[in-house]
Amino acid sequence: MKRVLIFITALVLVIVAGITYGQRVVRLGDLPTSDSSINIYQVFGFQESYEGYKITYIDNQNEPQYLFLPAELLNKVRIYTPQNNTYSQNFLIIWKKESSITKVEWYKPHAVDYKLPYYSLDPFQEKDKEIFRKIVSNGEIVLGTELGGTAPTIQAPGGGQ
Repeated sequence: MKRVLIFITALVLVIVAGITYGQRVVRLGDLPTSDSSINIYQVFGFQESYEGYKITYIDNQNEPQYLFLPAELLNKVRIYTPQNNTYSQNFLIIWKKESSITKVEWYKPHAVDYKLPYYSLDPFQEKDKEIFRKIVSNGEIVLGTELGGTAPTIQAPGGGQ
């Protein structure tokens, strides 16, 4: 009798475990579609100041572009400083719904060397401050290509500015 009870208990546990922890198979055509598109960009450098961040990233055509992140809109931005899991990669994940940015995730390197020419804690020029004001008054973060007339110039290390 004990053997039968142990056998039935084991059988019930196997069946319950298979149902509970089993993977559910869904055909690809049955998956829900998302309204969001996700783009991942490599960050070349950034400038940080009181107004926020000015990030230079490499777009899909391997051209440098700017992303301005005003301090007033940082609630739409998640800034991560991973410890030893991205091997000091510096990249952006930008979530867009239709043509507007809904979320920005920025994975900074875990140690930023501000002595390097592409990282800076300097104050912004008046032109950049004006761009920050426009973005804040608009209330939406926009990519550099959508700002118009903000093509970055990247100089070799040690070059004069």
